[in-house]
Amino acid sequence: MTEKKAKIICFIIAILILIFAYIEEIYIRPEYLIKCIIKVSTFSGVILLYAALSKKKLLDIINLKKPEKIGVLLGGIAFFFVGMFAVFFIFKNQIDWTGIKDSLAGKEGFTKENCLFAFAYIIIFNSFLEEAFFRGFLSGLFTKKWLGYIISAVLFSVYHIGIVGEWFSIPLVLIAISGLVLVALFLQWLNTHYKTIVANWLVHASANIAINVIGTLVIFEILK
Repeated sequence: MTEKKAKIICFIIAILILIFAYIEEIYIRPEYLIKCIIKVSTFSGVILLYAALSKKKLLDIINLKKPEKIGVLLGGIAFFFVGMFAVFFIFKNQIDWTGIKDSLAGKEGFTKENCLFAFAYIIIFNSFLEEAFFRGFLSGLFTKKWLGYIISAVLFSVYHIGIVGEWFSIPLVLIAISGLVLVALFLQWLNTHYKTIVANWLVHASANIAINVIGTLVIFEILK
């Protein structure tokens, strides 16, 4: 099989995976552990399939190696961590926090007993999986790099809105979509600049740490 055919096949499969993820989130609503297993299986599965069809090494596809000259990277980590708290305080009065708590407790099944596992998964593994899928695999399927960057950024944004869109009003959803596209493009720039997924993964993980801290404070009504 030619590399072009491998890219087309795997891109179609990736789109189907994202469509299924939306249907799963809105209509099927499995418990959180099952949803995690499905995501890990489908996201990693299509990357492995592309490696097999294209005869490329997996580490080359996701671009995994140690970053060098990490000055900008450290700034990005700090900026995204602080930025999540800034966004929270700017928009906290426009967000239905009761709906979020009910959703996390009911739909996701978050409890005090399992939230540490869930947050560890989100921070460490889920952030890596998403960066490998969107920035490593998906954006690399296109001959024109700029096109791959834009398409993967848009899909990254829409994918996340499918998960949390019902928490926000329509104006906030539109703002979130635009913001997530810009975030995705910055993460892609980090990936290109440092030539490794580790750079954008660490920044993504730092944002997830902040989000999970805020979520914990809100869910258990420490912060209102």
